[in-house]
Amino acid sequence: MKIAYFSTLGHGRTRQPATSWPVPNELFDPEQALRMQDEYFAECRLADEMGFDWVSIAEHHYSPGSLAPSINVLGAALAQHVKRAKIAILGALLPLNNPVRVAEELAMVDMLSNGRLVAGLLRGAPFEYLVYNVPPSESRSRFEEAWDLIHTAWTDTQPFGWEGEHYQFRNVSIWPRPIQQPTPPILVSGSSKDSGEFAARKKVSLGLAFTTFELATGAAAYYRERCDAWGWTPTSENVLYRCQCYVADSDEKAAADVQTPQGGAAGIGGGIANANRLVAMSGFFGQRDANLTERFSTMGQHHGPPTLQQQIDTGSIVCGSPDSVAAQLKRLCDSIGCGVVELSFSAPGGSRNAKLHSMELFATRVLPQVRDL
Repeated sequence: MKIAYFSTLGHGRTRQPATSWPVPNELFDPEQALRMQDEYFAECRLADEMGFDWVSIAEHHYSPGSLAPSINVLGAALAQHVKRAKIAILGALLPLNNPVRVAEELAMVDMLSNGRLVAGLLRGAPFEYLVYNVPPSESRSRFEEAWDLIHTAWTDTQPFGWEGEHYQFRNVSIWPRPIQQPTPPILVSGSSKDSGEFAARKKVSLGLAFTTFELATGAAAYYRERCDAWGWTPTSENVLYRCQCYVADSDEKAAADVQTPQGGAAGIGGGIANANRLVAMSGFFGQRDANLTERFSTMGQHHGPPTLQQQIDTGSIVCGSPDSVAAQLKRLCDSIGCGVVELSFSAPGGSRNAKLHSMELFATRVLPQVRDL
């Protein structure tokens, strides 16, 4: 099993509570942002030194939860701090961006990292489509065309033109090309059947996030079935599962810690849920994935937050003592068949010391137990 350390470059606490999305940027504090930037890079360096296999980042917009709307810029900077682990950009959101620019910038990150890029070519969460006014119903067709254009830009060694449904370019001939030939490792999101089919057809890896243990198990099984139909067999390392993680010295300590209220931008969750509902109901998932449309359309309407045990059972978090977390990861591996687990380390009550201790416990006492899964 490979472990990815996932973290966003966040703003942290704001001087007034952020309760909606988009968050008014009058709450942006330059000094706070620079402090958090320094802490962020220090934590990524620490993850690299501790033996995490990937350091993962993702593009998000319009909130203090993420100060990386241009994820490739952050990836280029991160490549100068993280010297051993792969730089996993999961990812650039293709339908929201110029695909030729994405191809150029990702190739540049691959060069700056000496060939350590993992390229997540993704659609993004539904709410992101309210940022650049991209029609949600065009998300799938824009994504697939942009994916093909980026792949061609990486692999075609002669200038070419492109006349597609959504993108037209008279001449394309990117410099640099990726250091990893013919392309860096590519991963796409696979929670929907359309996405699983696409990943299988393109013979690339599958990423499962913002989902549940049960749904991810079904999605991974569908992906493998479709890979077989397309004439190839993925390994466990072709399947990534993302969840939260908190490790403490005991199960009791972990349970007590995670009950502590979170600081920062936690209050914007309701606004994002509303935005997700709006976009999901506008045709984002298409007709084949009515279950996903239903899930996002009802997001945030459940009564009360889930208990810690419910979160563990549904696979949204691995939490507890080192032995308990190792057992929970084994369960994920055995059922989903994921060879890469991407972990977002929580910080109870906004405590950076608790987060760093959690990372240390994971690296020294969990990682040795799960390496051979």
